[in-house]
Amino acid sequence: MNVEALPYTLYLILAELSIGSLWITLGSDLRGGVTRGFVMTMALCVAVAAGLAYWTGATIDLKPAVDGYRIDTGPFDDVQRAVMVVIVTSAIYMFCVFMGWDPIGRLFGIAGSIAGVLAVGLLAAMLAPPTWGYPGALIALIGGTLALGAVSVSMVWGHWYLTEGALPAWPLRDLDYVLLAALGFQVVVLVINVAVPVREVPTPANPVDVGIFGNPAFYLRIAVGLVFPIILGILSLKTTQMKAMQSATGLLYIAMGAVFVGEVLAKGLMFLTARPI
Repeated sequence: MNVEALPYTLYLILAELSIGSLWITLGSDLRGGVTRGFVMTMALCVAVAAGLAYWTGATIDLKPAVDGYRIDTGPFDDVQRAVMVVIVTSAIYMFCVFMGWDPIGRLFGIAGSIAGVLAVGLLAAMLAPPTWGYPGALIALIGGTLALGAVSVSMVWGHWYLTEGALPAWPLRDLDYVLLAALGFQVVVLVINVAVPVREVPTPANPVDVGIFGNPAFYLRIAVGLVFPIILGILSLKTTQMKAMQSATGLLYIAMGAVFVGEVLAKGLMFLTARPI
């Protein structure tokens, strides 16, 4: 990955992390079983991560091409506005839960989640020009957002079992299912976006002389970013069913690192090959 693409990669990952965590946290809150302290903590984490995304976006020197990868800069200001809405609504969500105004807080969580959907859709429009089409960029961003959100929220929720042993096991079980579904969706996205020809191949300053199948990062993306966390997710699910919550949380720690590495590799390959995998 060229240095020029690093700020964009960081921006995309922070946006996916904050938006995905808000989606999964709100879903867990609406379904029940999680504590108010957990919801409050996650809403704070979302606001901080979204704030870092917004700050990163504000420092980017926006250009029509990122090391040869053509982007549509038009939607960027709207993306930043949507991220700001995520920051504000998440902070209010946290405050409302702290005050015991849970129903009002959930309304703000829903508003922030809708803003997150808009941000993801607009980011896909920015990244779509060299890819095979807008749907390819969109499904890749949705998959990354869900995977980062699910693995982060489930890992944090696992810590609540370490301090409150009487909590039910099914919320973590459900979060494991969501994580596995998100990773499975990413596998489907990878197959589609590798199979469909791109509209234009980026021309970076330091081009890689091999195609995507000759690039070792592609296989690391599959092994480290998809296969490994799927195995860890299955093991976490099994240990959760045995009520071995400490073991399940430890497995999710490792899975979170693997998913993050996979997303970094995916973004780097996207800027090199125009394939959002």
